Amino acid sequence: MEIWKISDKVSRLSEVIPYYFSSLFFSCISFSVFLIVFNGELAWLRLLPVIIYSIFISVPYLLFAVPLQIILNKHPSKFNVFYLFVYTLLSFAAVLLSSNIFGTELIGLVETKVYYGASIAAAIYWFWDSVLLQKRI
Repeated sequence: MEIWKISDKVSRLSEVIPYYFSSLFFSCISFSVFLIVFNGELAWLRLLPVIIYSIFISVPYLLFAVPLQIILNKHPSKFNVFYLFVYTLLSFAAVLLSSNIFGTELIGLVETKVYYGASIAAAIYWFWDSVLLQKRI
């Protein structure tokens, strides 16, 4: 591969990296607020708890959603329903694996509405990806 082709790819990637981070940031904040409201912890709906939740939420997003986002953005499409489906399926797996890491019993978790609500809400990443990144690529 020629050097100018590599530098061209790197320059195009460096232009969209801030949009990847902004998509991650807004997704973490949105999902944190959702979890606080969904769990009925309205007293926690303040800046510091939202930041703490967002820090914990950023790890699964970085491990699962960002690589998927990079793969799906090879063929960008705003508000693609198939992408929503893929993000939702991956969010079910990510919530299940993340809760397993934190010591939650898997059988009991899958039977709760919190698991399904959190898994579907974790797909908010699709919304922020469509709004912030799909038009940039």
